[in-house]
Amino acid sequence: MFSHPYGWIAAGGFLISLLTITVCASRVIIIAHAKRIGSNDDAEVRIRALFGLIKFKYQIPTAKLEGLAIKVQEEISTQHAAGRGTWKEYNDEINPEKVVSSIEKMKQVLQLTRDLTGWLRKTMTKVELTKWNWSTSIGTGDAMWTAMATGVVWSVQSSVLGVLSQFLQLKAEPVMTVNPLFNRSAFATEWSCIAQIRFGYAILAGLQLLHRMKKSKGGVKAWQNILSKA
Repeated sequence: MFSHPYGWIAAGGFLISLLTITVCASRVIIIAHAKRIGSNDDAEVRIRALFGLIKFKYQIPTAKLEGLAIKVQEEISTQHAAGRGTWKEYNDEINPEKVVSSIEKMKQVLQLTRDLTGWLRKTMTKVELTKWNWSTSIGTGDAMWTAMATGVVWSVQSSVLGVLSQFLQLKAEPVMTVNPLFNRSAFATEWSCIAQIRFGYAILAGLQLLHRMKKSKGGVKAWQNILSKA
């Protein structure tokens, strides 16, 4: 078979097809973790793709309230197959003006792109949630108010999971706890989750979004102009 040129072509085509199927069937894994203890915040998102050959990390180690603004320090790092990566650090400020501006830019993006929310809902249905842990401890120093606050926090945690479960595929039993601290005033919460989507679905969703962007008024350039000012 391999003595004939067509045999090598067929073998090459088979290997390329097998590699393509393997890559498309691989999973993009998203690991998120956040916690708040007192006034200290820590949040991190890690993304792995192509069997760990591609890694991405986004971290917000500090967030301090200063007047009406929030000072944040962001860390972003990426790593590829060769083991080399890039790391960037940003210092920024989130204030009411920036929040309002970001909301307006998002409205423009939604108006610009046909059925962007439909694309988002369809993409989210391909995402599998394989871990969901959320634990909160709260105390106000007063037994009655602590009991009320515990109920409110539990409702919030349950509502967030309930909304997400309408869009994502819940593949694991969620773990949620709310611990009342009746003898002191304190607040601490820690949340972690693992979500995954097949690489092929992620690529297809990206191509569909790019197609919608090109079909929108002003095309991709209009998107870039809006997001660059956000």
